[in-house]
Amino acid sequence: MIKVNQNIQNLKPSATLAINQKVVALREKGETIFHFGFGQSPFPIHQSIVNALKDNATNNHYLPTIGLDVLRNTIAKFLEKHQGIKAESDFIYIGPGSKELLYQTILILDSTFLIPKGSWVSYGPQINSKNGDYVILETSLKNNFKLTSDTLSAYCEANPNLQKALILNSPNNPTGAVYTDEELEQLAVVCRENDIIVLSDEIYSQINFNEDFSPSISKFYPEKTIVFGGLSKVFSAGGYRLGFMSLPKDLQFLHNTYRSMFSETFSAVSSPIQFAAIEAFKMNDDIKKQIKDCSAILKGVSQYIALKLKEVNIECTEPQGAFYMMIGFNNFKEQINTMGINTSTQLANYLLDNFSVALLPSSDFYFQKEELFFRLAFVDFNGEEVLRAYRNNSSIDANFIKKFCSNIFGGIDKIIKFIKHLS
Repeated sequence: MIKVNQNIQNLKPSATLAINQKVVALREKGETIFHFGFGQSPFPIHQSIVNALKDNATNNHYLPTIGLDVLRNTIAKFLEKHQGIKAESDFIYIGPGSKELLYQTILILDSTFLIPKGSWVSYGPQINSKNGDYVILETSLKNNFKLTSDTLSAYCEANPNLQKALILNSPNNPTGAVYTDEELEQLAVVCRENDIIVLSDEIYSQINFNEDFSPSISKFYPEKTIVFGGLSKVFSAGGYRLGFMSLPKDLQFLHNTYRSMFSETFSAVSSPIQFAAIEAFKMNDDIKKQIKDCSAILKGVSQYIALKLKEVNIECTEPQGAFYMMIGFNNFKEQINTMGINTSTQLANYLLDNFSVALLPSSDFYFQKEELFFRLAFVDFNGEEVLRAYRNNSSIDANFIKKFCSNIFGGIDKIIKFIKHLS
């Protein structure tokens, strides 16, 4: 009998990747599937970033374990100018995606991790892989499933002696919510009072529907907030697999620990990708304009979806960034239960099998399985074509959605038909 680490063996494939692979397989069979399950930016990578990658394609050298100095300096300037964060370049680290850097941090910290209900699917499994502890903190639809300072304070009062690490994601996956300065300041007060380490996942920061970037809790709690970001969402470069993290003052004693971990795991991020990232984080005016245009498109698409779904009494969060929203069928729970469907997973399977709509069940995002909420990613369209059409038109209405985002239009129509099917 071969023994295997049970913490690893008990992990299941990432829900987001699993649903995407299932949809791809169905589409390869010729089936029409309306894909709201996978969150990948649909837009093209800016040509200047692609050119930088091409120009450095022959660079086959191992780079410094924590990343190129010039890239880390560029990110420090980027954070200050385009995210309102003061960071020391000596304590900015480059990794193969922010996901990996979050995981390395989870491995390093001997903490109880606090996860707000309505958070990214991979936080919990990463903690489970090291047999760590985490707690789900309650949130509610009335404030877009954002963690309140009262909830955090109540938990801390009941558990005073634990070392705690709060994982906070804004703009949020899966809800699209963005924390305000006031909300973050209130959370910062509780964090400081209870000596909480904050892992601030800001991978979507510039995909903000109303501002150039999203507020960061590090503005109010700089001493113990680790900021994470990368290329994948804002720069539409998920496949490049480059992320960064910024270590705050009170945790800089961990510098050698991180460097050692990196050297014994991924060694260094691909050389050509790091040089391409320098061009991205310079954030020239053309790149900034593209990000702004893409955010405007996502805002228009989200508003269309929310309007149509609310017309038939489907619950919706109000996205202010990223490219997700949570939708809920709890107003129809009695009718759905009479069909023998009692969990979000069961309903997700029913919608895929009978209405060709792919959604992710909220149980993957730390909701109770009986809560009939789902993550809806509104990116199933040709981003290059839509970007071109928007620049010629600059108006996102129902006709625009129908013409250029046909899978969004058709998928929402299918969800509405399901609701009408219930009555």
